[in-house]
Amino acid sequence: MPPKWKVLADEIAALINSGEYPPGFRLPKIEDLAAAGKGSKTTVHSAYKALEAGGLVTSSRGHGTVVRERTALSTGTEREQRSKVTGSSCRAGERSDSHMAGIISAPADVAEALSIAPGDLVLRRSRTYRDEHTNSVISHSTSWIPAVFAEELPELAMGKRLSGGTSIDLITHHTGRPVAHRFSAMWARITTPADAATLEIPEDTQAAVIVLTARIVDTSGMTIEYGVDIGGPGRRWTKEEVTE
Repeated sequence: MPPKWKVLADEIAALINSGEYPPGFRLPKIEDLAAAGKGSKTTVHSAYKALEAGGLVTSSRGHGTVVRERTALSTGTEREQRSKVTGSSCRAGERSDSHMAGIISAPADVAEALSIAPGDLVLRRSRTYRDEHTNSVISHSTSWIPAVFAEELPELAMGKRLSGGTSIDLITHHTGRPVAHRFSAMWARITTPADAATLEIPEDTQAAVIVLTARIVDTSGMTIEYGVDIGGPGRRWTKEEVTE
């Protein structure tokens, strides 16, 4: 059985990762949690120290223990542009894992985006972006690609990180047709059980998640990719613009 401080730390971490304790939230005072029966002051102090070591909270004299600001979300377009410059779609402080790929029947929304019939075969690629410090999920990203490209570019159908740039880079290089349009959308919704599974949070989480979509169209008018990113609770999308 794990020590009491770890049980408490895991309990608080779950509240932070679910978004119930958002960035900037001040955790209860150590003596208050001890009085509430969560353990001795030493137990609570150890739990808070573990959370701080894990990067979930910061502690300072006069301010108490506060939930850290979380790594921001990136749009698919931002990841593509970052890949061209740095060779990686990850921003500083994050990494990707759980790369998967396979040919499946297209769901209705994907079929509409790709201008194919529901049930037609489509290539699905997915990956998870994590905070390097806390290992928590920043977002889960899925790329839906016409199945023809899985035949012409076998690397796309392999469940691993691509070595020759993004999937869009590989497709445009193969066809010789550059991207002409990017249609993006963003909205918030309450977490679904499917979201919870991919974001690694409790299934009964009732918190808002951000959905980012991007439909990529080449110069022939063909949609070569439809991307869907689900951002974890408490994450936010930010954009910096340089003006002169």
